[in-house]
Amino acid sequence: MNTEAIFGSSKTEKINQFLMLIKDPDVQPIFRMYIENILATSELKILKRLAAVETLLGLDDFSAGGDEEHESTIPEQLSLLAERIDDITELAKRESIPEPVPILTTKTEIRANLLVEHLKNDVKERTGGKFLSSEEIVSFLRYGIDELYRVQEGQNIRQTKKEVLDKAVKLFPNNVYLNQKSHGRKNVRIICRP
Repeated sequence: MNTEAIFGSSKTEKINQFLMLIKDPDVQPIFRMYIENILATSELKILKRLAAVETLLGLDDFSAGGDEEHESTIPEQLSLLAERIDDITELAKRESIPEPVPILTTKTEIRANLLVEHLKNDVKERTGGKFLSSEEIVSFLRYGIDELYRVQEGQNIRQTKKEVLDKAVKLFPNNVYLNQKSHGRKNVRIICRP
């Protein structure tokens, strides 16, 4: 080609001529070599950065393998994290975290705590689970606990029972709940959660 024709032509013509040269099979190997040289000698260190990314992602097929120490790849790190999460989950399942013990300050809180402990430890499993009927709760509050916390004669047992049951549900929401009969006197009973 004539250099005057190349330099004297318009921008569009120059681009078209360049594209035609790139497609020429005689020019393509030289053009590829020129591009590879630019990539290899670039100040941006493109090839080194690309190799580092491939190594971290675990995509390099020719990395040091086997027994040699190497920086762990992202997939290896993710695998290790997944194993740690599984280990922690298994450990949490095996070791139940103890329930926090509430600080008991009032007589009602102490009575509620003693009632729930009695329900969990001393009451046998029946049809419908572990529970105390209204009469059993009254009997426990009058005769089943330490004399210091018993409901004395002359005290309103129904009001005390209501306060103790409400406090028990507040202190131990994961352990007990209340259930009211749908017929008869509609007495309330306390039930231990399974």
